[in-house]
Amino acid sequence: MSEPQKPPLDDSQNVQEIFASDVAGVAFVHGNFVVTLASFRPQEPIGNQPPQVRRVVVGRIALTNVAAGQLLQHLQRIAAQIEATASAVAGHKPN
Repeated sequence: MSEPQKPPLDDSQNVQEIFASDVAGVAFVHGNFVVTLASFRPQEPIGNQPPQVRRVVVGRIALTNVAAGQLLQHLQRIAAQIEATASAVAGHKPN
């Protein structure tokens, strides 16, 4: 049995992009996975002290079970590609 065809994807270049350097948490709320994303940000230095770093929430993603499963599949596929590339590079000996 084949999967139903998805409608075309409208990939607007005006959509806000979020950069996250940290996954602050994942929770299962009302049947959805909620992922809280954070980024490390330095504060202004005080006197001669080095700047303190804080984690700041930059966004949250709420995913249905289906969307969370799709995300997991995509991440596993990318991880396998990275692993295969790393293995190929480690096994390649320069001339």
